[in-house]
Amino acid sequence: MLPDQPLFYTKIKGSIAPMSPGNVSRIINKYADAIRPEHPNLPKHLHCHMFRRTRATGLYRNGVELEMISVILGHSSTETTRIYATPSIEMLGEAMNTANSTIPDETPEWEENEDELARICGLR
Repeated sequence: MLPDQPLFYTKIKGSIAPMSPGNVSRIINKYADAIRPEHPNLPKHLHCHMFRRTRATGLYRNGVELEMISVILGHSSTETTRIYATPSIEMLGEAMNTANSTIPDETPEWEENEDELARICGLR
């Protein structure tokens, strides 16, 4: 594959053209339907943009800076990247514990309680 060719493409009468997002989604869902019996938690409808979002979130949760993720995704602004990058419960807990370290003699309510931390952060 040449760098100027699309990753997903169709070849019609010898001519290569980018595959439409709808066609890529159709293929993804076809294979997702085939494996859904073994993976019942797989979302009912998948779309190709989910791969992009999942990759961005994974990078963010593994410590890659938002600015770097923004470059990887080709965003012109990190504000766009912030839509993708959601913190994990562990990241939220670390942030809460760091903020709490300045308050003496107070025991955090979220310590060892993922559900409480998620509730405080508005996730549940």
